[in-house]
Amino acid sequence: MDDKNQQYDNLLIGILQNEGNISGFLDAVFGFLFRRTDYFRIMKSKTDKLGFLPGTASNLMVSAFKKYEKIATGDEQKKDKGHKTERDKEKASTVTQQTKNVSDTTSKHMEVSNEKKTSNRPNQDTEKPLNTSAEQSNTEVKVQSKLQQDMKDDSVPQKSNSENIEQEANPELARQQAIYQASSESYNGAIRDNYSWSQSITDLDICLKIPNYIKKGKDIKVCIEKKHIKVSHKDESGQMVELMNGELCWEINKEESIWNLVPAEHILINLDKKQERWWEAILTTEPKINVQKIDASRPMTDLDDESQTKIEEMMFNERQKKLGLPQSHEKKVHDVLAQAWNAEGSPFKGQPFDPSKLNVGQGGMITINDSEANKNSS
Repeated sequence: MDDKNQQYDNLLIGILQNEGNISGFLDAVFGFLFRRTDYFRIMKSKTDKLGFLPGTASNLMVSAFKKYEKIATGDEQKKDKGHKTERDKEKASTVTQQTKNVSDTTSKHMEVSNEKKTSNRPNQDTEKPLNTSAEQSNTEVKVQSKLQQDMKDDSVPQKSNSENIEQEANPELARQQAIYQASSESYNGAIRDNYSWSQSITDLDICLKIPNYIKKGKDIKVCIEKKHIKVSHKDESGQMVELMNGELCWEINKEESIWNLVPAEHILINLDKKQERWWEAILTTEPKINVQKIDASRPMTDLDDESQTKIEEMMFNERQKKLGLPQSHEKKVHDVLAQAWNAEGSPFKGQPFDPSKLNVGQGGMITINDSEANKNSS
């Protein structure tokens, strides 16, 4: 969107704030065109110097609408593509690999433990049965915990050891953040003298207090730049008073940021982060919060569909393995074997399908069990 159009934003926002909705705003615009221009005047002859030919005025309106509709559609498509960036795919691949490592490590640990129990207790008849459901549950908890830890990823700022020790040793910071977390207006953020702020991984919300005599948008001036924000209002004498003025800690997408006035209460400002990361403060002059104490977990749904499917498949395989049931790749092989079981030339034709009579190697090689092969040869 070019700068020429943006230069009227403050004026148009004032109209929109006064009207309160898009319908009233458009009515005001077209009312102006009706009263002060010849937009709605129809030319009766080619010699007329005012007005438009029939249908021209409506075509101008439709053309302007379609211009910005096309821009909006393009922006939505860019956003959709942005949700499946290469960074997310690499992150998902890392999570998947680490999930597999956790599962393999847990399996090996259980196998070694079982071997030790067998060697140390020769009288197995007196052994208590293993609590396989508890082991399965513990494994899933470890996998889920590892997933949640990795979903925090590099969006949490990394601190030096001295900074971490200082923050961990300061119980006041932890107590303050617990208070912030209890309110939706300061969740993952903080409460300051005249404003509070909260955040998600993609955006920030600022709730800025105003005097109770501020009831119209024309009394407010909000200037948002990619790394600076300034908010002021008119006092009772008509002079502009600053509410907030400072440099942002990180860059934001200026075009995607919006604000709204709740008369006599506060101004709500939404800032769209340029980079997915957790902020320690809104302004560079503001005290920093301890981002290690906020809810920095990210849902698995943030990943693309392919990565979610891979993780779900690995967790399914882990459960199946602990229950002694076929995993997803083994189920596919079993389905193929079931179809070929009664095929012409099969040594098992006419017999009920029994996968235990076959061995499926890691490379997909299928062989008949030795005992079954000897039985068939005799």
